[in-house]
Amino acid sequence: MRTAAELLLWWGVLLLLNTVLISSVSPLEMAVGGGIALLGALGAIAVRRASGATPGGPARLAGALWAFPRTLLADTGRLALAVVSPGHRQSGFRTVRLAPGTGPAWAAALLSATPGAYAVESADGTLTVHALGRRVSALEHALTDGEPARTDGAE
Repeated sequence: MRTAAELLLWWGVLLLLNTVLISSVSPLEMAVGGGIALLGALGAIAVRRASGATPGGPARLAGALWAFPRTLLADTGRLALAVVSPGHRQSGFRTVRLAPGTGPAWAAALLSATPGAYAVESADGTLTVHALGRRVSALEHALTDGEPARTDGAE
């Protein structure tokens, strides 16, 4: 039953994405899109099974989703400043220790969806993040127990 629900979810997301990206919605386009979305859904399930990946626990998810828009806007501003002013280009790697019960997969995806950080490794409840600047974002605060991130060095 879980596999059927996962297949239906992937299929729906991929079909919706296809529908948004096509120029005209016709029955033929929807039929072809539905078939291709089914193939993509089967591939996504196969990859997830082969990797053994799971989304992880839901701890801190609500706080992270609440902090995400704020972080997205702040990081976009910091990125714009770094582009126009070379003095603000202080990037580097840091280690973010996630709060217990926080899923590293969705936490890494949320962090990587902002312009200010990109998760490059996940191990033992920590994420190694390449970050734009030394400032810890509201999203990183929401994902941790308030423990400061450890800076591994700057580029």
